[in-house]
Amino acid sequence: MILWVLGYAEKSKIRVMAIKDRLKQPIYTAELYIKDSHKGPRPHKIRLLTGKKEEFIPHQQFIELLRSANRIMLAEGGDPANETAFMEMLKGFQLSADRVKICKHCLINKRFNFVNSKSIKYHDELICLDCAKEELLRAVRSAGVQYGEKSIDFLEQVLVKTRDLDRTIRMLTPDRLDPEFTRYDTIWTNPASATVRIKNLPLQKKFKDMLLERSETLLPVQALSIEAGLLEGKNQFVVSATATGKTLIGEMAGIQNLLDKKGKMLYLVPLVALANQKYDQFRERYSKLGLTTSIKIGANLIKTSQRVKMHTSPSADIIVGTYEGIDHMLRSGNADYLGKIGTVIVDEVHTLEDQERGHRLDGLIGRLRYVAPEAQFIYLSATVANPEGYAKKLGARLVRYEHRPVPIDRHLLFCQENEKAKLISQLAKEEYSMLSSKKHRGQTIVFTNSRRNCHKLAAALSIQAAPYHAGLSQYERKKIETRFAKGELPVVVTTAALAAGVDFPASQVIFESLAMGVDWISVQDFLQMSGRAGRPDYHDRGIVVLMPVPGKSYSGSQSDTEEEVAIKLLQGEMLSAGVQYGEAEQLEEVLASVAVTSSVQDLRKIHNMMFGNYDLERLIQRLQNYRFLERKGNRITLTRFGKIVATHFLSVSKAFLIRDAVLEENKPLQIVTNLEFFDAAYFKYANQIGSSLHVNMPSRVFQGATLDIIFDGESLSQLDVKIRELMLSFASDFLTCACKDSPYCGCAEQKFSEKIIKLRTEALEPEQIVKRLEEKYGISAYQGDVFGYLDNAVRNLDAVELIAKVHSKKGVAEEAKKLKKKVQG
Repeated sequence: MILWVLGYAEKSKIRVMAIKDRLKQPIYTAELYIKDSHKGPRPHKIRLLTGKKEEFIPHQQFIELLRSANRIMLAEGGDPANETAFMEMLKGFQLSADRVKICKHCLINKRFNFVNSKSIKYHDELICLDCAKEELLRAVRSAGVQYGEKSIDFLEQVLVKTRDLDRTIRMLTPDRLDPEFTRYDTIWTNPASATVRIKNLPLQKKFKDMLLERSETLLPVQALSIEAGLLEGKNQFVVSATATGKTLIGEMAGIQNLLDKKGKMLYLVPLVALANQKYDQFRERYSKLGLTTSIKIGANLIKTSQRVKMHTSPSADIIVGTYEGIDHMLRSGNADYLGKIGTVIVDEVHTLEDQERGHRLDGLIGRLRYVAPEAQFIYLSATVANPEGYAKKLGARLVRYEHRPVPIDRHLLFCQENEKAKLISQLAKEEYSMLSSKKHRGQTIVFTNSRRNCHKLAAALSIQAAPYHAGLSQYERKKIETRFAKGELPVVVTTAALAAGVDFPASQVIFESLAMGVDWISVQDFLQMSGRAGRPDYHDRGIVVLMPVPGKSYSGSQSDTEEEVAIKLLQGEMLSAGVQYGEAEQLEEVLASVAVTSSVQDLRKIHNMMFGNYDLERLIQRLQNYRFLERKGNRITLTRFGKIVATHFLSVSKAFLIRDAVLEENKPLQIVTNLEFFDAAYFKYANQIGSSLHVNMPSRVFQGATLDIIFDGESLSQLDVKIRELMLSFASDFLTCACKDSPYCGCAEQKFSEKIIKLRTEALEPEQIVKRLEEKYGISAYQGDVFGYLDNAVRNLDAVELIAKVHSKKGVAEEAKKLKKKVQG
């Protein structure tokens, strides 16, 4: 047995521990009182600290304990006078003590542990890890919010990593923003030396001179692409972080192929906002080379005074388009209008894994590879979990560059909902006050989970900020993009849905929410969004800030809380969801592909190039049974009905809904509003209604709880007169059906959708329609949503007209045509 005795000098006594075999829990703890005698300091009394009645150790027994100890120790930091008395007492017994550093928190709790330079800092002293964890847990429990187990594990990891308890506890109270306390990690850049000089590239002189105006050398990923055969016509799948120069890879191939007369350049993107921006960039840049640029973003059918005029001819040298915009040409049988295609650049190709739109991009790529087999295909993505698998299926060489263009500091800021606006304002102000070595101010993108929150948060910030989302009109979005690009706008608040959208040169990205709607964002979404922080042409570094609310979740089905999701995202690795979709989507893609070939053999070739798993024979038979296709041996064609379905991006179920309604000679207005409701409507006075009725009033009009409140006459009687009149007006116009399930039968949504279309037929523009809804019903909507709904209504009315003609319903066809023209304006 090893026996140690430890003493610690307090003001009037010495705390003594008897320690066996180096265990943290001593055999016993006692208080030693020393008195002066003619022989020097000697034990006066030794009281055991047992918690029971007073018990003392005889002097001789204590002295024997000291003599039998393998080691006597005196803890540093005690009362100097008593330390001297203790050492003198030991000297009187021909004994001595080693001075040691111990954990004072252990001492208080009647435990023993040494500390050293690797122990935990806390209040200008060192304590052991066990005590630090206890203090941390105490701080977490007194924070007033519920932290999950994973969050506590993470905080303990921070504690071990930083060896600083004060810093770790400060993460719980971020009212004093100190980056040293909130920084989770830094993702460093690893800049490769320039290996490819632009002047040495085999490019036409006028194009090369244009590139040399921007730089003398290529960026690393661009150099890798050149080495992988970019200018030799090789198909490539380029995976690299945002702002590493991927776009120029596509441009170098596309413009050089154009100048070499190999065919035009198609640049495909998932969002209209991104297509608009690329269109503006390419038109300005390449008109100097005598090249024309046009845009294809689907059938823009609504005429408004705010409409930005754009060149849309398919005869242009460069065509920028959304996936659907280009696919519409193929589905319409107009692939020949595109002319000779030399290069196809597909940006944000990871959209293939999107549950709703992935099948359409998969089909589009397959169809383009078929109609332009000689073209060079360049696929671009910042984040893909399985790049090797993608490259193989796409028939492309993988070009992968894993380093960021500038370092990123990632910060984790636990906070409460009511603190966010203040904290974001402070972070944004600090960032906007900074000037990079490239003389650019720091600007901030804030991601939140809904359009409503974009407006609410932008208005709550004490620094100039603008909401930005797909619900705004093209004109409004353009203004914001321009102001941000000029450095005039410090903050843009946007939704996760625009993560892959417009190129805002921000140095700081703040995640006000970690959800998209009510669903947590994925690791892939997070990397895509956080990758937008820091641009090498503008900034020296990027900042990413996550602001989770401990204990928060967005739906009852979520087991993780927001701070636990934050930690998962920071630590996470991407998982490939794969490109999978159901039979309804497969039927749509087969139908769309028949629009570009009449050969079953070629149809099989198209679908073999796609990611989706197709049983082609079975699907063809199904479409034949639906009378969408006709087949004679190896020859296959669309019926008139099938061509309408393919061209209008209709699912099989929607096609039959229209057909059945046409055969019943329903009104076209009723048909299109039953096909698609306008549900992006909000009660302008939702907060006031909620306060008056003491309920949590949802802002969306057509949520069940909202309709419950409005449907209840007693509730309405408690409202302010003005608001009550608006609600009564809404109820009398839209909640008057006799359905058994009213108001949850869908009639209210259908009538409201009809109202929007009818207002449009009165020659009102989307902005005026929104104003009318606010005045009469206290309901607000976004211009972009109204515009999009009317655009879809025109497309559906066109389908109704054509399907009515197929089935010889001339009256329905004529009525649909007249309504379509009025809605178009």
